[in-house]
Amino acid sequence: MRLTMRRAALAALALFTVSGAHAAGPTTTVVVPGGNGEIFTMAVPAGWTRGASAIEGNDTSISWYQGAASDNVDNVMMVGRIGGLGGSDPAEFIRRNVEALKSQCDDVVAGDVRSDKAGGTVRTAIGCTRRKSNGVGELQLLHIVVGREALYVARRFWKLPAYDKTHVPLSNEAIAAGGADIDGIRVCVLSGAGTPCPAGLAAALKDKVTDLSPLELKDSLLPEN
Repeated sequence: MRLTMRRAALAALALFTVSGAHAAGPTTTVVVPGGNGEIFTMAVPAGWTRGASAIEGNDTSISWYQGAASDNVDNVMMVGRIGGLGGSDPAEFIRRNVEALKSQCDDVVAGDVRSDKAGGTVRTAIGCTRRKSNGVGELQLLHIVVGREALYVARRFWKLPAYDKTHVPLSNEAIAAGGADIDGIRVCVLSGAGTPCPAGLAAALKDKVTDLSPLELKDSLLPEN
């Protein structure tokens, strides 16, 4: 019975992989340069406010929060560029993330790793039933794409009450909607080998990508592709 309940919980975490569940009304496209002409892009849905960003060595991170106050960290989105992992196996990256949580949490929930062959991306979910440091539970959805220059990860976080791993305290609808928030990602190249960026995006970014600093483009400035 316990195993059946656990499988049901993990199945709920996998709902965000269902195609066609897209968040409506994205207003911004974030651009994360990867180096040597490669870029990562993600459509940021309406209702999200830009939070902190940082560049440390070859790694880049950007966050957004939902709501009117920057201390609202119960619902967070993050994008990360991990340099040096271009061409790597995303399953190994996920495994290391799970292992790192095990010492910090009472228990860890690890969802199935699902590949989208057509889009070249990987999705999964990781849960922390209760942080030993503050007693709070967490859930994160990960949408990963491997580039030539780096590995890029979009994450959707929730802070939750502490929970048993057989029952994640988040509705199936909320999980699916959270997955849609980080659905619109891709890696392309402005120059060099790889999948060329759409002409409209390339034109909007002309002469703007000069280092690894992230940029934001309003959709109104992007021609239809």
